[in-house]
This record gives sequence, C-alpha cells and structure tokens, in this order.
Amino acid sequence: MTSTEILLAWRYIRSKGREKAISAIASFSLVGIALGVATLIVVTSVMNGFRKEFTERVIGFNGHISIYPTREINIDETVGQLLKIKGIKKVVPGIEKQALISNRKSVKGSLSYGIRRADLQNKSLISENIVSGSLESFGKDNEIVLGHSLATRSGLILGDDVILIVPKMEETGFGFIPRKKTFRLVATFKSGMHEYDNSVVYIPLDVAQKLFKMQNRVGVISIYTDNPLNIKETKSLIREKFQDSFVIKDWQSSNSSLMRAVEIERNVMFLILTLITLVASFNIISCMIMLVKDKEKDIAILRTIGLSRSAVTRVFFTVGASIGVTGTLIGSVLGLLFSLNIKNIQQWLESALHTQVFSPEVYFLTHLPSLIRPADVVLTVTVSLFLSCVATLYPARKASKLNPTEILRYA
Repeated sequence: MTSTEILLAWRYIRSKGREKAISAIASFSLVGIALGVATLIVVTSVMNGFRKEFTERVIGFNGHISIYPTREINIDETVGQLLKIKGIKKVVPGIEKQALISNRKSVKGSLSYGIRRADLQNKSLISENIVSGSLESFGKDNEIVLGHSLATRSGLILGDDVILIVPKMEETGFGFIPRKKTFRLVATFKSGMHEYDNSVVYIPLDVAQKLFKMQNRVGVISIYTDNPLNIKETKSLIREKFQDSFVIKDWQSSNSSLMRAVEIERNVMFLILTLITLVASFNIISCMIMLVKDKEKDIAILRTIGLSRSAVTRVFFTVGASIGVTGTLIGSVLGLLFSLNIKNIQQWLESALHTQVFSPEVYFLTHLPSLIRPADVVLTVTVSLFLSCVATLYPARKASKLNPTEILRYA
C-alpha cells in the first residue's frame, strides 16, 4: 500500500459528524470479535487444563497400566520380571478393595488400598500433598492414611482410632460377622481430585493381606511407564511374557468415556464460540457497506483523479481488516490474562458472591484448571483474522466497482 492509501484508510477509520453511527457499529463489531476471541482462548485453556489435571491425577493414583493376577504369583519375582520389560520404570503391587471406615461419629464407604511404605512415599501425588501428619510411621504398626475430605466428613483428626470393616465374613460364636480392624490415623492428603480425597484410604500391605485373607498375594499391580500416552507396545510385551496370568487394563481404556466426552465437549465449544466471531464479522460487513454508501462521492472523485480500482479495494479492505485485527489483538490479550489468573479470579468471585463457583462434587477437581497451548491460541487468532478479512472483501470489492460517472452525474 502507498502512503496515500494508508492516509485515506486512516481518515475513514476515524469518526466525524454523521459518520459516528458507522463508527458505533464498527466499535460493536470490534467488541464482539474481542469477546469471541477472549472467550475461545479461556474455554480452550480450561478444557486443556481439565484434561491435563484429570489425567495426571488418575495416573498418579492408578498407574499407567493395571494388571490383575488370575492365579497365585510370587510377588517379588513378578515385580523383577516386569521391571526388565522395556518402557516400565516403576511397579507397585497392592490390594484394592471396597471397605467401610467407622468411628464413634459415623460410618463412611471407602476404597482401601494396601500398599508398601516405600511405594506410598514414592507416590508423589500423595507424599507431596500431605495436609496433616506424615508418612514416616506408616507401615510400622496399624496405621492408616485418609483423604482429607473423607477425614473431615468423618470428624477424624490425627491420632484418632479408625475401624476398617471389610466385606469378608468371620465365623464366631454368634454367627458370621464382617472382619474389622482398628487403625490409627497418621496422615491426611489432599490430591486436588475430590473423588479420591473423599473416598481413598491407605493401609500397610502386610496388614491388608491378613485383613482381606490374601496371605502372600496381591490384588493388583500398578505399572508406571516412560510414556503414558503410548502404552500399546508395553501392554503387548506384558501379554507376551506372562500369557494369560493377568487381566491387563490401562488408564486410557478405564477412563475412555470421560476422556472422549471432554474432547467432544472441547471441539463443540470451540465451534459454538466461533459463531460469536462470525456474528461480529457480519457486523463488519454491514458497517463497511454503510461506509461505502456514505463515501460514494469521495470514491468517485478519487477515481476521477486517477486512483485505481485495486487501490480503492485496498483502502476499504484496510479499514475493515483493521477492525478485525484490533479486536483479535485485544481479545487475545484479555483471554491470555484471564487464563493466566483464572484461579485468582475464581477466588475473588467466590469471595464477592459468597458462593462456590466451581463445585468439586460436580467437576471432580477442587480448583478451576487452565493450560494455555500456543497451538490453540494461534488457531483462534487465525480463525478470527480469516473471518474478519473475508467479511471485508465484499464491501471493498463493491467500492472499487462503483461507476464515478453515474455518481457525479446525480450528485
């Protein structure tokens, strides 16, 4: 573009006199594009954050691959053989059973894990999120570790006795009654995933084997690999080495429905919110058509003194595109700032409104997550600029095709 074309475009962008109505429409278009872009960035960031947080917590609790023995095995020997398989970096044997925890105040359902002390300390999702107590004494006696929400609901504090009732019957002189054992609460954790914090308990593996009548046996072996997103090869190697000794499940198949739902919701939300930008782009079309109609005489004079049709197209294209570019830039900045500070905004809203904006019972997580991916930001900006530029083409082409002779004749 020449300096003359840039000057003309700048003059048409500014509002004067009767052109203020056109400028108001342009402002609404700019705001619409900015809001559309900002909303798209925030929503995609939250969906990405939810997927990342959910994946990390599911993997942190259950491992990348879980194998369930179909026959009696030698635990230490099996663990050693698994660690020799390519791609496996950690193996955690344990027992996973439903149980009830009881005290004088209440009885609550729980998911009980029997685990070795070293394995629990190496489980970073637990060891790095201890709210009260410590794991130092775990495994030395009858100790138990509870999710913080479960302990709070049950009215338990450190040092309290907790009775674990398991679905195994024991014959007594009064008939068959459920097996139970008393533990001492030594620590509580808050993993950030409400479902686990509200139901999971950990007890020593040797105690769990006696309690569940599984002497020298385990119910599940959790396997951690080098790459949790690519575990097909590792599963094949395990199946090849152990044949039918295990039932093999991985975190992707176990949570496939939820992960697929998150992905579909993310794509649908992106499509729906793109319509905001599309509507704002139609506003640009109406704004530009009104501007072209208002500037017909100016266009005729410019064409008469030698301004080419392509130059007229560039002038009005610049006017319309500047609205889209400015709105996109403003929306990008707002979206990124909102996404980066979403936790603080959530806390401020909950404090101001005296209500819970993000319910852990509904969304599984205890806070609103956000993960900004450059590829998603670039895609959002590209879509916005494309729609804005396409919307500007028709009015700009129409301005260049005006007949100056006809316009000046009836002026």
